[in-house]
Amino acid sequence: MVIDWKAAKEEWIAKVRAELLPRLAKDSRFSDANAMAQRFEAAVSRWRKSNDFRPVINDANELCAAVEVLNDLRPTDRLLYEPRLSATPKTIDFGVEWADGGRSWIDMKTVAPGWQDDDAAWDRIQQITAALPANAHLIVHRDHAGAALGGQMIKARWSFIQRAVELEAKIALLTDAERGPVRLLLCSEGAWHRDDLEDFADFYRTGNFRADDWAQNAIARYVAERGVTFDRSIAGFCYLERRHDEVGARTFTIDVKGPQMFGPSVGRAGA
Repeated sequence: MVIDWKAAKEEWIAKVRAELLPRLAKDSRFSDANAMAQRFEAAVSRWRKSNDFRPVINDANELCAAVEVLNDLRPTDRLLYEPRLSATPKTIDFGVEWADGGRSWIDMKTVAPGWQDDDAAWDRIQQITAALPANAHLIVHRDHAGAALGGQMIKARWSFIQRAVELEAKIALLTDAERGPVRLLLCSEGAWHRDDLEDFADFYRTGNFRADDWAQNAIARYVAERGVTFDRSIAGFCYLERRHDEVGARTFTIDVKGPQMFGPSVGRAGA
């Protein structure tokens, strides 16, 4: 059976138009719904000319995130899309204006690590697994895309670090009038899961790895080799999961934290 991927994508685009765009357009708390819709349509138009579908996915993820954030707001709050900042041309994806006069920010990134299933990728995974903590095991098989699957898991964790550093740089540019809690919303298409972000969120917040974090040695090495330090200005991390064939979010979690079942975390790094 041959799958017509272009037709499948067109069908999915039609569902986004039918389900997400009207939901945002009718919400009086979100005056920028039309701007988001135009951006999505522009990405669709470019895809039809270039065959690059990634921007369409990213913009749909933003639409999906806007719906989820609005679901969490009160009737008198307002959601803004890429509001203009005073001191920088950089943008933060969403601003929330609270009814009591306060504000908060949400910057969003889709983390979609690439698929690499070759000998070089397998060698890297073997090196990583050889240095795992004594209480951790990463079970992947070379003949069952183990190089690609394991690579996606560790590359997602490296991306969390990169995105956090980038957002901290934006936060530093906010003026006093713009100050408010800033959260990083990371979107997964299924290559990584909420527990991966739980491990990183706890590490970011405390400077300590969770005792059950299988990737702690690899992350410590990554942080040390690149001289990464955090100022811990990010207020929290949010998780959104939406698979390629879905329109709405499968899961949306605000302020992700790891379960408290193992006692104090250990192993400080990158503080």
